[in-house]
Amino acid sequence: MNIRLRKILLLLAGQTGTHLVSLIILLSVLNISGYVGNNILEIILWVTLIRSIFFLTRGPKPVLASYLVRKRVLRVIEDEFKIAIAITAVCFVLKWQVTLSLLSLYLIINGLAQIGLMYLSKITLKSLSQVRGEKLKEGNNKQVIIVGTGTKAKKAADVILNSPEYETTLAGFLDYHKKGLWRYRDIPLIGHPDEISRIISNCQIDAVIVAVEVEDIALTKSLFFTAEKMGVPIYFMPVIFDPKISRIRPAYINGTPVLLYRAVPENQLLLVAKNIVDKIGALCGMLLASPLLILAAIAIKIDSKGPVFFKQTRSGLNGKTFKLYKLRTMHRDAEEKKRELLRFNEMSGPVFKIKNDPRITGVGGFLRKTSLDEVPQFINVLKGDMSLVGPRPPLPDEVAQYEPWQRRRLSVKPGITCIWQVNGRNNVDFDEWLHLDMEYIDNWSLWQDTKILAKTIPTVIKGSGAS
Repeated sequence: MNIRLRKILLLLAGQTGTHLVSLIILLSVLNISGYVGNNILEIILWVTLIRSIFFLTRGPKPVLASYLVRKRVLRVIEDEFKIAIAITAVCFVLKWQVTLSLLSLYLIINGLAQIGLMYLSKITLKSLSQVRGEKLKEGNNKQVIIVGTGTKAKKAADVILNSPEYETTLAGFLDYHKKGLWRYRDIPLIGHPDEISRIISNCQIDAVIVAVEVEDIALTKSLFFTAEKMGVPIYFMPVIFDPKISRIRPAYINGTPVLLYRAVPENQLLLVAKNIVDKIGALCGMLLASPLLILAAIAIKIDSKGPVFFKQTRSGLNGKTFKLYKLRTMHRDAEEKKRELLRFNEMSGPVFKIKNDPRITGVGGFLRKTSLDEVPQFINVLKGDMSLVGPRPPLPDEVAQYEPWQRRRLSVKPGITCIWQVNGRNNVDFDEWLHLDMEYIDNWSLWQDTKILAKTIPTVIKGSGAS
């Protein structure tokens, strides 16, 4: 393939193509709508500036990692959403005569086009990655060597070989143990890491990727200092552990780079949205339920002695305790009587539940059946102790009996409702309950929260599994 054509295709498959598509759609929408403003050039310049600043300042994308299609689409949608906010703000500040319908049309068509371009770019890059030969080596491709021949080294090689946009050629592998005619994907073993100085000089190496296995990390010290002394960039793959659940990302502690392993959701934009939904939902819930709360309070006072509200210490995020609010549904001496009833516990694990609990008052049974006793927990949501959706907050003495893997349910905020409540509620045993909570944590999304809230309403109305 002609090198010039290859470079053009790479440009169109990258941010240059993204900018061009955005501008073509902008001009097309303005033309179709009959826009006659005298600031079209100004609009084009501002859109170009916004997109350029965004992609220069958003931070680097992961290099040695592959994206699932779903994640790529979400990344495109997130990027275009942020850019759309900036463009809308500029329209408002500069008082352009652009109607809301015109702006919305551009944003919708551009968003769909960018997703389409993403798929087209993927096909283009895949095709280019299969085109190899001497002509490509005549260009200005960067020459890279990989130190290591294990799983990490092969992964690094795969990413480079499958990513023509990096314009990188693998000169070969170095390894501490292998000798002879070892090859991977036609890339040869070219020597021992102790020969790094000679190889860098003779092969005009532009970068060194250190992808050794854990047991060889200590051996790379001299190699590191040699490459550093010669002014050659070093990419170190420091993933020592192979996490089964956690996601890895680079982070900083007061300027010091670290690797962050997190086994919980960490998309800050979506978490902020979840927090906003929690606060609005809790406030609306309190306002709508306030007449019922007043009636329930009167019924509780008439039915039995004791306070209207019941406060109980529960374990929240990372095990931190807080006061959970509920309408009182039991007699005042319920905690004392619990010891006498432990032998009747119908739940496995450290959870206590029995049918026809004698501690429950007459009004309390109705409140539990209708879940009205849970309404005061909207206060906990407003205070930030809980979320609308999340694993139910356990008692501290239950947490004390958890096995290590079970404590992961404390890694997110507890909620008023979760998966297990809309899948039988109290009719699931403790282990299944915990696994459902883990399923929620591992697959969390705003859409999942929405579905759980939607399922909770009919579950509450039917009183399914409530006690």
